[in-house]
Amino acid sequence: MRGAPAEDISGDVPSSWTSLPGTYALYAAFSCLYALGMPGYGVPGLSFTCLVPLLVLSTTSDCARQAARRGFFAGTLANLLLVYWIAYTIAVPGNLGWLLGGLAALLISAYLAVYVSLAAVFAHRVRRRFGIAGLWAFPVAWVCLEYGRSVLFSGFPWLLLGYSLSEHVLLRQAADLAGVYGLGFLLAMANVCLYMAGAKAALGERRGILLHLAGAVAVAAFLLMYGAGGTAPESPGTPGEIVRVGIAQGNIDQTVKWDPDHQKETLRIYRAMTKEATQNGSEVVVWPETAAPFFYGWEPEMSAVVDAVAVENRVPLIFGAPWFDPSKGGRYYNSVFLLGARGIAEGRYDKRRLVPFGEYIPLRRLLFFLQKLTEGEEDFSAGRGPALFTVHGKPVGATVCYEAVFPGVVRESVREGATWLVNVTNDAWFGDTVAPHQHLAMARMRSVEFRRPLVRAANSGISAIIDERGEVSARLGLFRKGIIVADILPSTEETAYAKTGDIFAISCIIITILFLIIPGRRTHGNRSSVRKSRSA
Repeated sequence: MRGAPAEDISGDVPSSWTSLPGTYALYAAFSCLYALGMPGYGVPGLSFTCLVPLLVLSTTSDCARQAARRGFFAGTLANLLLVYWIAYTIAVPGNLGWLLGGLAALLISAYLAVYVSLAAVFAHRVRRRFGIAGLWAFPVAWVCLEYGRSVLFSGFPWLLLGYSLSEHVLLRQAADLAGVYGLGFLLAMANVCLYMAGAKAALGERRGILLHLAGAVAVAAFLLMYGAGGTAPESPGTPGEIVRVGIAQGNIDQTVKWDPDHQKETLRIYRAMTKEATQNGSEVVVWPETAAPFFYGWEPEMSAVVDAVAVENRVPLIFGAPWFDPSKGGRYYNSVFLLGARGIAEGRYDKRRLVPFGEYIPLRRLLFFLQKLTEGEEDFSAGRGPALFTVHGKPVGATVCYEAVFPGVVRESVREGATWLVNVTNDAWFGDTVAPHQHLAMARMRSVEFRRPLVRAANSGISAIIDERGEVSARLGLFRKGIIVADILPSTEETAYAKTGDIFAISCIIITILFLIIPGRRTHGNRSSVRKSRSA
């Protein structure tokens, strides 16, 4: 004989929601609300409600296994809308065909859905173990899983929930407290409040409805008031003088970029744009990732051309180029160089967070038959740490492409003393999809988290100059050739997130584990285990 569950949940939602059509509607609702609220689509406000359908799917499941299946299916659909561009990247620039490209997009969406599935299982279990009040732990578990996604298997923190606020000037400002994870926590909390309000509505408890709706409103109000309250106070130290920065966006076609016969033309384009930028007052000019498509320093003729650009314009250059280190059998790096106004290389940063299958093949001995998507047969190696540049007396922290989505990489540079940030990238791989817009939005969040201006140079766009509040002061769109010039104000402010790092996210992991191991209670107060609640 089967015993009663810890608490009857049939009253949480209308019975029609648990029917087969209702379940499919919930799948569609979660997928659309979650994806369309993210950068690239950018429908405002959806992230405050997007997790409610997932909570309904989870709590109305008959068992944890069903909750896992539902979460996995819903998560796959949602993420497929967000990372469909992977199919284009593999099929067109990678020349591997649409069949393989579509399969890769589906597999990565399924991988990301695993974390949504685990969130659904957690919601199901705490709902049954602790009653509806157990769902207040869901935001903690959500952050735990997002952090796990950011660090496991080299990490893929693409479009965490908090990024849905990246394009709203007021709502994103609280990122300087606990990073994008803190924003995700607050959004998940607002979603739980709305779920609770719905559950109270199903029971006809008007007071409970108003109380929980007030909780969701309080989350939004906190974000708005924090953002409006001057969250970028003047540093107690001297922030430094304004630096006028120029970006050269060459829009070099991927099909000819690495062609030796086209290298001189590429450098001619950047030479002309650098001259134009300096004529507009630029004190430093930034070129995109691998804008110099050769091994700088090892190819004297082409390297001399780059050196001459700095000398003739009397301006420092920050540019991307591959680098070869002959030590330890020879290693290849995706690097950023600082070239002084006298044509002398003054610094180099080697990319540390490499793109799997793009810049290297993981498990190379096992997957020996695969070839990376980028040019050349050899894998790139990862750099070993931050390397600050000094431009006009101010330390600058550099990142390359995908590294901008890792807060920890940027934080290391800030902790080392970087007063402004530069990110060089080549988003031509993404084509005219949502991905370049997503990539820019995530980079903007780094400016808010650490209160540092960010200069982002992209080969095919979107290049941008971003202030410490995440506002874009100048930009150049996709597939356009040209320059942008704007002023930035280097900063020495140290935010709460810069000081504490991911302590908040790690704390969420600990709390989640505790919720999974401590026993729950029946509604009359007797302790019970999950097994006892399932069978007499």
